Amino acid sequence: MLRINMSIDYGSFAQATSLNLITRKLYFEMAKKMNDSKSFTISATLLQDSGLGDVNRHYDCTIVPNMGGYKFPLESSLHSKNLIVGIVGIDEVVLGREVYKSETDWKRNEPIIKNELKKWEEDVEKVSHIHVSNTPEKNQLIEYLKIPEQKISIIPYGVDHDLFRPISDNTKIKQRETILKKYKLDNFPYLIHISEANWARKNIFRLIDAFQMAKKTGVPHKLIIVGKNDEIVHKRAKPIPDVHLLGFVPEPDLISLLQCADALVNPSLHEGFGLPMLEAMACQVPVITSNVYSPPAVVGDGGLFVDPRDIDDICEKIIEITKNENLRLEIGKKGLERSYNFSWEVTARKILELCQKFETDNKFNFEEEYDKSAKRTLTTVCLNNNKLKRKFLSEVVQLDFNELIEWSLDNGLNDPEVSDYIIPLKNWLEKNRKEMKLEISTSD
Repeated sequence: MLRINMSIDYGSFAQATSLNLITRKLYFEMAKKMNDSKSFTISATLLQDSGLGDVNRHYDCTIVPNMGGYKFPLESSLHSKNLIVGIVGIDEVVLGREVYKSETDWKRNEPIIKNELKKWEEDVEKVSHIHVSNTPEKNQLIEYLKIPEQKISIIPYGVDHDLFRPISDNTKIKQRETILKKYKLDNFPYLIHISEANWARKNIFRLIDAFQMAKKTGVPHKLIIVGKNDEIVHKRAKPIPDVHLLGFVPEPDLISLLQCADALVNPSLHEGFGLPMLEAMACQVPVITSNVYSPPAVVGDGGLFVDPRDIDDICEKIIEITKNENLRLEIGKKGLERSYNFSWEVTARKILELCQKFETDNKFNFEEEYDKSAKRTLTTVCLNNNKLKRKFLSEVVQLDFNELIEWSLDNGLNDPEVSDYIIPLKNWLEKNRKEMKLEISTSD
């Protein structure tokens, strides 16, 4: 029997970052396996709690699904038994100043990077195992972080094929008009770029320059840029013709925008995996991306590759994909077919297999341990969500657990911010609400 602790706190659940997405999907899939097999329990906890005595003693294995880059695990988590961490993207180590938005940012972070690299070199034995999403990432960890190869497993990330899926041409026409109207845009064919706060890594200025060059050849498309990119406006002295910066958009809108695009253009300087590329492929949308680091390993024949530092190359591929409908269809079909090789269920199963290497002979009552893990998970979800924290925590920081159970069943199951953590616990929640009501009626 195995008791697993998964750290899930990467800021507000509402932020649609890859860190949150990975933890949500892994918890959801592993919790489903817990319900089916009854051979282990999994609890969602806060990373800062990993070093607490009761947590460290109770769990047989702790998972930190994504360290968020090159940083060494927090000191608190190093006290956990059998620590497994995921690493995605060490672009700051590989490319240095080139992936920072300013010289000031680089000078502030350079000593931090050096300090973290020293920790990896001196204390790597404190981490039981590391998983990465592809071979180029593994090679970079060995070269730059000096991690022994035997400590690294390759476990690709997945895509939700129920959400990211192709749509018919007729649906696309109507859906494109609707989603563009929502953002006060005219109905037009477009390319999409999914950016992030660190737009320097995403290579956004070369993309914009290449797009403007392509427009001069008669390309009819416009470019929609999604993501936290407000600073881009201030970096450019003039408005950018035919380029629309939408900023952050909620996931349902992102899916609609992606499905209606004629291509995703993400010529990043570095990608650890590239979830947007995989999501585009699952929507049968062709991809233009970089020919270095992870994209070729992920995209395969589902896209066109460019030298990310060559504006002319990016421009040529934009012209090629926009002016050749047959090419778009061909690459889109290949990308869709390849996307079926990626699944969050498979990701979760392989990470569970890593955990099972640390399984102990300890015997425990599954129902009792399930009860503990469910309560801890609900508590963590509440503590890591400002909306729920205000609603269910009193001034003395005492959790109103009965009300939280009611909210979880009545609202949480359909709340996209937390539903992946609530849905697997539905039967347990219903059982506890029934017992709670029975107890109240008996006392009356």
